[in-house]
Amino acid sequence: MPSSINESNGLSVKPPADNLSEQLPKPPLTGRCQCPEDPVVYNITSEPHSLNVCYCHECQRQTGSAFALTLVVPSQGVKMEDPRMLAQLRNFERRTESGGTRGGVFCSNCGVRLWHFDPAKPEWTSVKAGTLDQKVDFGAAQHIWTKRMLDGIVLPPKAEAHEEEPDSGPV
Repeated sequence: MPSSINESNGLSVKPPADNLSEQLPKPPLTGRCQCPEDPVVYNITSEPHSLNVCYCHECQRQTGSAFALTLVVPSQGVKMEDPRMLAQLRNFERRTESGGTRGGVFCSNCGVRLWHFDPAKPEWTSVKAGTLDQKVDFGAAQHIWTKRMLDGIVLPPKAEAHEEEPDSGPV
């Protein structure tokens, strides 16, 4: 079993740039839920702030996986393609491990979580990167709540990593 991610074992990840923001996807971006007919479609018109890989227990539960991948963008830059689709969205709020509150927005038909937000930081929205129509560069991600990573996960070399949430900036 290889102990690191490299090209020799077929699991290559581009090393992060000195400035991770250079690797973030550029607007305009679009995303959608999983509904085969009349999906909820959203547009992102603002420059993303960051791409986060979160290993907290709540993100593991919410995704049913080892981590969540979110693109943090200014809230005013997230727009519904068809405002009538707002009626199809539902909101869920919960307490976080760090004691805050996190809200999640999902499609009431297919159940896909599209984004989440922190009511204490309404200016930021964390879009679920897997709902985007465009690919994101995993090498541009910062890794948060790494103290909750499942055994066997290896971070890319030179990855920006935080044991919990970073002290500054939106998450």
